[in-house]
Amino acid sequence: MMMERLRYYLSAIWAENLKEWKIELSYKVDFIRGFFEPFVFVLPYLLYGLALVGGRHSSSLLKLTGTGDIITFVVIGYIFMGFLNTALWGMGFALRKEQYYGTLESIFVSPLPRWIYVGGMALHSTMHQGLIIVIQMILIHSIFRLIFDIGGLLPSLIVIAIMLVALYGLGMMIAALALIYKQGWVISEALYSLISIITPIAYPISVLPLFLQKISKLLPTTYGILTVRHFLIGEEMGFSVGTSLARLFVLSMVWITFGLFIFSVVDRKTRMEGTLAHY
Repeated sequence: MMMERLRYYLSAIWAENLKEWKIELSYKVDFIRGFFEPFVFVLPYLLYGLALVGGRHSSSLLKLTGTGDIITFVVIGYIFMGFLNTALWGMGFALRKEQYYGTLESIFVSPLPRWIYVGGMALHSTMHQGLIIVIQMILIHSIFRLIFDIGGLLPSLIVIAIMLVALYGLGMMIAALALIYKQGWVISEALYSLISIITPIAYPISVLPLFLQKISKLLPTTYGILTVRHFLIGEEMGFSVGTSLARLFVLSMVWITFGLFIFSVVDRKTRMEGTLAHY
């Protein structure tokens, strides 16, 4: 019985994923633009860094992190902004998009938990973001020649998978808030900006004020990015890989549990108050 239900849920998640691909592929020009747009955003970071440092290698960065390659350092960090974007915008607006399509009510009367649909959007967003990252890395590597340890790719993918669990929890929470506030982009934008600032994406965590460093260490994105850069370019984290993975795992479990809880509470609240269809 349990396996049958699991198969049923997975089938629904896959169907939601396919639906999003079909919709996106119907607008081919916009679909193609989306793959190259992130490259345009990351390029100013790289050029600005080169201009300030006076070259590719920074002695200050080397002293702070154990690696002086500013290009690879920033590129690996910037990739995580894409995964954060997946959670806050792709998942967070899954149900809001159904309101735009006029299909939210149809979905909510089907015999499936509502989080299944957000899960389908999560799968689609992750696959889409994965393709964007591959194209982005190819373009940047063709221009700047990224230098990293190939042997660190597999453990890095495992770390990213664990981190995504936490970000899925954040996406569930944003999706829930969108049911209440409708224009949930304000919350998404605020969280995206805040997390981007205190996560060591384009700079070492040690340059942040002490109180922000403490807040940063409560974010799974911090441990994800530090551990991945440790595997790929040898960044010094200040703690062991085991400690980083343990903290990342605990934070992921906390975030996904909290996200599902908030989603369940809000889902029940909007249905009881009859505000689900309010636009």
